[in-house]
Amino acid sequence: MDIFDTNVLVQVVPNLLVAQNWLLDRFFPNVVTSDTEFVSIDVDIGLRRMSPFVSPLVQGKLVESRKVQTNTFKPAYIKDKRAPDLRRPVRRQIGERIAGAMSAAERMQANLTFEMADQIDMLNRRLEWMAAEVIKGGKVTITGEGFPDTLVDFNRDASLTVTLVGNPMWDSGNVAANPSANISTWANRIMKLSGAIPTDIVFSPTAFSYFIADNKIRDAIVFDTARFRDLQKANVNLGVQTKMGAQYKGNWGSYDLWIYNDWYIDDAGVQQRMLPDGSIFMSGPDMMGTRAFGAILDPDFNYGPLAYAPKSWVEKDPAQRLILMQSSPIVIPSRVNTTLFATVTAAVET
Repeated sequence: MDIFDTNVLVQVVPNLLVAQNWLLDRFFPNVVTSDTEFVSIDVDIGLRRMSPFVSPLVQGKLVESRKVQTNTFKPAYIKDKRAPDLRRPVRRQIGERIAGAMSAAERMQANLTFEMADQIDMLNRRLEWMAAEVIKGGKVTITGEGFPDTLVDFNRDASLTVTLVGNPMWDSGNVAANPSANISTWANRIMKLSGAIPTDIVFSPTAFSYFIADNKIRDAIVFDTARFRDLQKANVNLGVQTKMGAQYKGNWGSYDLWIYNDWYIDDAGVQQRMLPDGSIFMSGPDMMGTRAFGAILDPDFNYGPLAYAPKSWVEKDPAQRLILMQSSPIVIPSRVNTTLFATVTAAVET
C-alpha cells in the first residue's frame, strides 16, 4: 500500500460460523467439574414392582431393596496448542485503522484474546458434536493422537434407535406413512423404558417439511388453532424460517417443535451435519444431561477441576509465544433411555 494513498477501514466483517451449543444448552444444561481423572453418576434403578400378597398368618415376604448403580467415566483430553505469528504485534490487527493506532503490546494482547476465543469456540463445537453423537446412538467414539480409540457406550435400549424403511417412511407418499402415529408410539416407548415423558421433538429440515405435510397433522393444527385461538393451545408456525442452531416452530399437543441446523468439519476436512437430514429425536429435561469435566493434568493448575484451562508462555530462542487450551470433557445422558432418535425420510440436505 502506497503511503501517499488515502485509505479508510470502513468495517470489520465478523465470523458467523461460531459454535451454537444449542443441544448442550437445551438437553445437557448441568455442568460439573471433577478433581480426578474420572467422573461418576449414581443411578437410582427403579422397576415397576408391586408389593407381594401373603396371608396375615405367615411372616412377611422378604423384598429386595431398590438398587443403586454407580456409572464411572473417564473423559477424553483436549490440548489445543498454537504458535501465533511472531510478527503479529508489529502488524495491523483486524479492526485497527489503516496505518495502525495500537502499540505492539496492545496488538499482542488483542491477538491472544482472538486466538483463545477461537480455542473456546472449537472446544464448544466438539462438545456439541459429542452431544449429537450421544443423541444419535446413545454412545460416542473418542479418537485422537496418542489416545486409543475408545467407545463410551451409555447402553441405550436398542429400540430407541429407529430407522423407517420403505412405505412407512414419511417421504414415501404411501398411506403407511403416519408421522403422528409414529410419534405417539415412540413417546410411549420412551415412557415404558424410562418413566420419562418427552417434551421436545427436534427435526432436521426435510423431516419437518414432511411432518407438517401430513394431512392428519395439518388438520389437527388447523382445528386446534380455530378452537383454542383465544387460549393459544395450538401455535405451530408453518412458514419457512431459517436459523443457525435451532428454530422454534411452536407447540403441537404436549410437544415443543424445533428445526435444528448445525455443522462441523470432520477429520477428513469434510463439512458434516451434527444431526443428519431426514432425522428427528425426542427427549426432554428428564434426561438430566450433564457436561462433565475431569481434572486438568497440569501442575500449573494444581491438577484442579476446570472446564477450560488456558495458559501461555514464551520460548526464549527463537522467541515464540505459545498458547495452550486444555480440557477433559464428556457429555453424559444421565437417563439415556429418555432419548429416541429416528431416521424418517431420505436425506436431502448435507
